[in-house]
Amino acid sequence: MKTSIVHIGLDIDDAQYHGSALDKETHEVITFQCRPTFKGLLNQLNKLKKYFSNSSLKLCYEASYIGFTLQRDPTAKGYHCDIVAATSIPSPRTRQIKTDRLDAAQLAQFYANDLLTVINVPEMEQEQDRDLLRSRQKIRKQQTELRLHILALLRRNGRCYRQETQHKAHWSTWHYGSLKRVTDEASGSFKINLTLLLQQLELTTTTLEAYRQEIDALANTEKYQPVVKALICYKGIKNMFALTLATEIGDIKRFPHPRKLVAYIGMDIREYSSGGKPHRFGITKQGNHYLRTAFVESNQRSYRSCKISKDVVARRKGCDPALISIADRCLRRLNKKGSRLLLAGKHPNKVKVACAREMVGFIWESMNKVAA
Repeated sequence: MKTSIVHIGLDIDDAQYHGSALDKETHEVITFQCRPTFKGLLNQLNKLKKYFSNSSLKLCYEASYIGFTLQRDPTAKGYHCDIVAATSIPSPRTRQIKTDRLDAAQLAQFYANDLLTVINVPEMEQEQDRDLLRSRQKIRKQQTELRLHILALLRRNGRCYRQETQHKAHWSTWHYGSLKRVTDEASGSFKINLTLLLQQLELTTTTLEAYRQEIDALANTEKYQPVVKALICYKGIKNMFALTLATEIGDIKRFPHPRKLVAYIGMDIREYSSGGKPHRFGITKQGNHYLRTAFVESNQRSYRSCKISKDVVARRKGCDPALISIADRCLRRLNKKGSRLLLAGKHPNKVKVACAREMVGFIWESMNKVAA
């Protein structure tokens, strides 16, 4: 006997959970609401299970700040739970009323008709490793903002390192020495402000160094070493970016073709063509921005030359020759494409993105070879 499926859409917020259960065969709809806790949700699911005794329940909710916790808890209790991508939820143009109850009902309808994209749920350990790399990137961004704030503070007080010393590079040993002299010569609130900001900058730098050491140690673990070893064969990719790719992509087998991975990263080309007139624009940027940033950063200058540095040669020691061959093909391809675009007058930033998009296919090939 075929078991029917009851699809449940769940709208989540801090005040209350709103749910809507839809039996697609009988078109029966049951709405409910509960406290924003798993215990409250579990009570409602148990009631629905008794009511729909001959049906199986499938639950979904929109990806949000709550993460994967709410998905893992019902799964552990035997309920099927999916997380759907927010960008895949259709938005009817004629909709004039929006409430949590209606959102849950529409989510159940879209879910029952297979109109939603389900998000891959990583393992707990992989999620924690990924959070480590994302947190490091957050601290790195704070360091950049803090440095810009310090430079702006100095300019507002008539101090410019480049004009005073004729040195171009900031945050070098000479620059830090200059900052110390400026702090010693300053007085009043300016001295206090600059001293505190430099202390905060030093703390941020120390934290980033600690993150780097932990990430290097994680890259050498048995779990990540094979894929990291394959990715550091590429020019422009070291442990940091290799581990970012490994943790963000996860199981490469879930992408049957490189185009799927390109779309996941958000590097598809935007297109608006109609009436036989094709119009193409930049990339969509509707995807994993951590991966997108890693690919673009890996192609800052590596595509400009096919020459392999001593550092890359050292990283390739002990690697599979087949993986090295893939990395070399990638380098030649990116050099050819990058040179052609630069000679055509394209902006360097557009060239970097184009080369990063081209690189995705080679990374997909390398990771599949490791996973085989």
